[in-house]
Amino acid sequence: MHLRTAACAALLIAATATACSDSKPAVHHYGSAQKIADTLEAHGLTVSMLHKDTSSSYISDVGGTAYDFTVTDKTGQPAAGDSGINMFPNAKALTTWTGLSQSMGGVAVTGDTWAVSLPTGSKAARADSKRLAPTVAKALGGEVQD
Repeated sequence: MHLRTAACAALLIAATATACSDSKPAVHHYGSAQKIADTLEAHGLTVSMLHKDTSSSYISDVGGTAYDFTVTDKTGQPAAGDSGINMFPNAKALTTWTGLSQSMGGVAVTGDTWAVSLPTGSKAARADSKRLAPTVAKALGGEVQD
C-alpha cells in the first residue's frame, strides 16, 4: 500500500510541475545569419543570397549585424519584398528592436538574439508576411512578432 501511495504522490507532483511550468517552447540559438538562411532552405523555403546591410543604424549602433535577403514559400514566384536577418549582441538589444518594429507595423520572427524581419512595404506584402511568419517561426523555432 505504501508503494502505491508513493507512486500516486509522485504522479501528482509530476503533473503539478508540468501544469505550472512555462509552456512556451525554447527558442533556438543561431550563431550566424547564414545558419538561419540555411535552416529556412532546409525547411523548404526559397531563400536568396544574404547581403550585408550597413544602413540599419540601430542594429550596428548596438554592435549587431543586419543582412538583406528574400524568403518565400511560393515556388517560382518572387518574394513579396526584401526581408532582413538581424543578429543582436544580446537579448536586451533584440527586445528594444522588437518594440520599435511592432510600433512601426513590422512583422518579424524572433529568437534569443536574432530576428527575421519580413516585408511590410505594401498591404499585400504585409498580408503575405503575416501568412508566412508562422512557417518561418516553426522552421527556426522562433516567435512571431507583429
